[in-house]
Amino acid sequence: GGGTALAVDSVADRAVTALHADGAAVHHPELGRLVALVPADPQARNEARQAVAAVDDEAVRLKSAVKARDGFFTTFFISPYSRYLARWCARRGLTPNQVTTASLLTALIAAGCAATGTRGGFVAAGVLLIASFVLDCTDGQLARYSLQYSTLGAWLDATFDRAKEYAYYAGLALGAARGGDDVWALALGAMVLQTCRHVVDFSFNEANHDATANTSPTAALSDRLDSVGWTVWLRRMIVLPIGERWAMIAVLTAATTPRITLYVLIIGCAFAAAYTTAGRLLRSVTRRATRTDRAAQALADLADSGPLTEGLSR
Repeated sequence: GGGTALAVDSVADRAVTALHADGAAVHHPELGRLVALVPADPQARNEARQAVAAVDDEAVRLKSAVKARDGFFTTFFISPYSRYLARWCARRGLTPNQVTTASLLTALIAAGCAATGTRGGFVAAGVLLIASFVLDCTDGQLARYSLQYSTLGAWLDATFDRAKEYAYYAGLALGAARGGDDVWALALGAMVLQTCRHVVDFSFNEANHDATANTSPTAALSDRLDSVGWTVWLRRMIVLPIGERWAMIAVLTAATTPRITLYVLIIGCAFAAAYTTAGRLLRSVTRRATRTDRAAQALADLADSGPLTEGLSR
């Protein structure tokens, strides 16, 4: 009856209040189309049941499978159909890790095509690189759609992303060498630049994990720009996330030469790194944060100094 509903509501409110008082991080999920009501009388209960029945559960699952803040290319050119591919995989019992592995194999084949040094090989490499990215998006969407989360899956996804991209750079260098052009230095430079970007991104996010709300003028300007839709997409594209970066690499591979592809990639990534670093510096001027050894410990966990260095440090 109504008394029971009110009691449940009261217990939930008290539990949330107690968690907040203990300093626990309470997660408030966005319901979207879902319905969460605590009816206090028969009429309200009937209305709640009707509201629940009106929700298309499958549509909600498909929508929630896609990340909310993806890049422009991923949002408009990949996710509209990759979510259905994720559902297809789920219905056939495939796991996210299997899709991740398929993405890796596809990228390695793309690198092999690029290594042929022929125009047909370059075109095939570009197409296969996009196919690999579609699968890369699908594995995460499959995990969210079927609720198959795992630490191993997250590690495989992040590690294979780097392996795929760097193998492709090597494929471009091999393909260029077949045509008499030596671009190994450019390929290595692209690898180093991307590695530095990933490490800096990781360490910055870890260092500011416990930061309070940012009140710097730069953050305020960013918040105002968020209300202008096209600026949001422009700022996401400028930093060359994986979707935009791989699309650019694929198109340049198919249409130009490995040297031009790597030159444009390095210039674009260098500009993106400068833009990101400048924004972070400006945002950090008045940022209030509780500085701990969290970031240093996280980076230490990722690092492998080798037995010789570890022995000398003792």
